Amino acid sequence: MNHYEKQLYTVFKTFDVDNEEALDKSSVQELCDALQLEDRGAALVDSLFERRSGRVTFTQFRNGLLSVLGGSDPAPLPTTAPAATPTHSDEDSSGREAAPKFVFGSKKYGRKSRPQHVASDEVPRPRVASDSRLDGERSRQRIKCKRSASVMESRDSTAFEYAEDVAGDLNHDKRVDRERALSLCRSLQMTGIDRQLVDGIFESMPTNEITVGDFFDRLNTSLTTSIATSLGGGMKQSHDGLLSPTENELDNTVPSDAVVEVWERAGVQRPRRLLMELGFSTASVRPPDLERALDDELQAILATPDGQADPCNLLFQASLALVRLRLELSQQRISIAIAERDKLRSDLSEANRRACLLAQDVDENHARIEAELKASLRQVEIRHSEATRAAAVEVASERERAAAVRARLEEEVSRRTDIEARLRADVMTLQERVKDLEARATSAEERALQAERERARLAAENKEAEESGAGAAEASRLATSHLEALVDELRLENKSLRDRNDELCAALEAAPLRPSGMRGGVNDGTSWRDESALDASLPLDDHYEECDSSSLSMDQNAQRDEAIKRLQSVCERVRELSLSMNGKCESCSTVIRIIATIQASVLEMGEGLLQSVEAATQTEAGCCADAAELAETLETTKRTHMEEKSQLMGVISELESTYEQLKLDYDKCEEYWLAKLDEEREIFNEEQRAGDERLAELVNKIGEYERQFAQAALPTIDERASLELQVTELEEEFAKFRRDKEAELAARADELARLRRRLDDAERRIPLPNPTPCACACGGACSGAGGGALRARAARAERAAQRLAARLAHADLLVKDLYLENCRLAHRPRLP
Repeated sequence: MNHYEKQLYTVFKTFDVDNEEALDKSSVQELCDALQLEDRGAALVDSLFERRSGRVTFTQFRNGLLSVLGGSDPAPLPTTAPAATPTHSDEDSSGREAAPKFVFGSKKYGRKSRPQHVASDEVPRPRVASDSRLDGERSRQRIKCKRSASVMESRDSTAFEYAEDVAGDLNHDKRVDRERALSLCRSLQMTGIDRQLVDGIFESMPTNEITVGDFFDRLNTSLTTSIATSLGGGMKQSHDGLLSPTENELDNTVPSDAVVEVWERAGVQRPRRLLMELGFSTASVRPPDLERALDDELQAILATPDGQADPCNLLFQASLALVRLRLELSQQRISIAIAERDKLRSDLSEANRRACLLAQDVDENHARIEAELKASLRQVEIRHSEATRAAAVEVASERERAAAVRARLEEEVSRRTDIEARLRADVMTLQERVKDLEARATSAEERALQAERERARLAAENKEAEESGAGAAEASRLATSHLEALVDELRLENKSLRDRNDELCAALEAAPLRPSGMRGGVNDGTSWRDESALDASLPLDDHYEECDSSSLSMDQNAQRDEAIKRLQSVCERVRELSLSMNGKCESCSTVIRIIATIQASVLEMGEGLLQSVEAATQTEAGCCADAAELAETLETTKRTHMEEKSQLMGVISELESTYEQLKLDYDKCEEYWLAKLDEEREIFNEEQRAGDERLAELVNKIGEYERQFAQAALPTIDERASLELQVTELEEEFAKFRRDKEAELAARADELARLRRRLDDAERRIPLPNPTPCACACGGACSGAGGGALRARAARAERAAQRLAARLAHADLLVKDLYLENCRLAHRPRLP
């Protein structure tokens, strides 16, 4: 898809509201109006929907447009799609336009589109192009910008209504991201604000979200700066860019009919034929290409010696007309840019005005909220003061009731003081028994300590026994090592005997070579079998010690448990007593005095009755009268005491009921303060939870900053092939060296085995049990030389085997060092 098709696709997607990649008939008609096809637009719609009644895809629309533009006669002023298609800075779908919010006739407002920046190849947007028309044959190259007044009138008519809808969502303290800020600008119908401007504002921020007030302040600053820049030197640069043959300008095309018409007005003869001769037969041409062709023709004519002046003038006239045409196009673009600038200024002033209105609304809302909060705070303070006064009155009444209850409780305490005295006596008795039990427990502890010391002594004896066993094992080990040393000595002696046997074998081999007379003078000697007779298995004496462990048992005292149980029961009774020991209540003292008086009167009455009985026994005459009197007195006294008892019981029941009421009040008060404490605890937990959330957010932001300013990841390890090849070669070399040395070791082992077999064969070939050494010095020397040579060869073979083993170990260490060096080189950071 080339540049023109991309532009056409962008305009096509503008009318694709449902994002179905297809347009219906009404959308295609609107698209043709936006492209200013006029009569050709109707022909295009008829050709597209002649055979189909549904939707038209972009490919079908493009092919139909090309067929209409290429197959029909040119209109009075044809306009191709690229000439009216707005360019876009982005190639993705994020910069495409959405459906317009308001449509009045052929004008569309409130479109969510990205405004075009000043560039050399930019052309008016479809909305601007739809507002401009070519008025006649004389003014076809002059575009009238009818947009500013009509657009602002329609925008002013709908701006306040839409602002009232979105004013509820605006809040200066509300945080928004890029997408939300862009949608907010679009909802406010600020179509001059594009995504690049919003991205530039957010790129200067450390975070991805800012408040609405901060966003509009930064937007105002950015727009003011851009307008000042455009007023100072931006217009000159834009004009120079429009007139300079840059790469973007090369993409602009001009209808060939317009060029022919301009040449005709300039007096160029047969302009269409001239255009065909220059090689431009298409419906549209590019002015730079046409200029280059004219320059080439002029140079060719000037280079001709006999060139005529008329063709040169003709070409000069054509070039001048073409330059004028380009100048007119540049002026049109400048006028469009000025109109866009004025529109942006008006949009900016409108946005500032709306921002001021929103700020005033926010300030009014804040003031209203503060006034409501102050009023509610005053009401809460009034209710709190009333509740405080009511609570003070209630506390005073509660204090009075508590004082009365306290007086009654003091009387109850004085009544129970005598019970406490009796319990004290019981406690003293129990304390004496406890002391006795403590003494018995102390003696039991002493016995336990003695048992512990006995256990420690037995443990020490057990340890000594183990150490003695270890000593016996050490002695056994020393004996074993001594026996091993003896075995080694015997082996050495056996080796010397074998050497002697080798000498004898050599002497026997040399015996057939000497004369027979020399064989008789052989002395008798002892055999090696008689010299070495040692039993390898020696008995070892093992000594074992057994330790008897005796456990001490402690006598359990049943009386101690019984005494402890009784002591616990007495203590429980003491705890159940709720009176204090030093209570001094007047009511309780009065009750005690009354009880003492009653007891004294009862005792006195008892004594009086006894005296009366004695008197009755002595005097029979006044017995009946005295008995009746005494009975009456006794009944009277009993009634009096019963009345006093009933009164005291009433007082006690009243005290108990008062105590229960006081307990209930205390429980209610405790529940109230517990509820208040729980409420305060919940409030504190909420505050702590909110603080934890803020701390977590702060930690997350700190983590983001740390990740943002952290160093880059470590570079990848450079696994070079040379190091791997070097390690592979070293491994192969070491394997080869190992195989060679193992082969040498195997050969040496075979040689040693062969020598041992020869030695065994020589030992078996000895016929005499008591071989005698050779008497001559020559024979002894020969046999000694043969045995020494064998021993020397065996020693050399052993030393060679040791050296080979050492070299193998050294080679292993060398391979390990090379591997570590390779790893270190591979993980070393590369130099920049």
